[in-house]
Amino acid sequence: MTDGIDPEWELEVAEFYRSLGITQGPGDVQYRLIALVLAKNGVGRLTRFSEIREYTDRVTDKGNIGSKMKTVFQLQGLVKRIGRGEYVLTEKGAIAAEFIKKTSKYYSEVKLTQKIIERFP
Repeated sequence: MTDGIDPEWELEVAEFYRSLGITQGPGDVQYRLIALVLAKNGVGRLTRFSEIREYTDRVTDKGNIGSKMKTVFQLQGLVKRIGRGEYVLTEKGAIAAEFIKKTSKYYSEVKLTQKIIERFP
C-alpha cells in the first residue's frame, strides 16, 4: 500500500504480541489499525469511520470496530468524535499511534534476529 498501512502485516505483528501474552494494544489488530489510520491523517484532522473500515474489514470482524472506537479510543481520550462516523485524533492518540509504530519496528528487529540465529551452525 502506498500509505504504509498493511493490514496483513499488522495482523502478523499483533499475533506475535498475543503469543507473548499481550492481548491489548500491540496485540490487538483492531487497535493497531485504527491508531495507524488516525495517525495517517494526523492530529486534529478529520478521519471518517469508512476510512478505518477500509483497513479493518480485511482482517477483523466487521461489527467490533464501532464498539472499539467508543470503549477504547473515545473513553481514553485518544480521539474526539466530531460527528456521526467522524473522528479527530488527539495528541494523546498520536502518542499511542507512535507507540504502535515502534512495536512494529521492534517486531521487525526480532524477526531479523531470529533469521540470523537460525543461520548459525
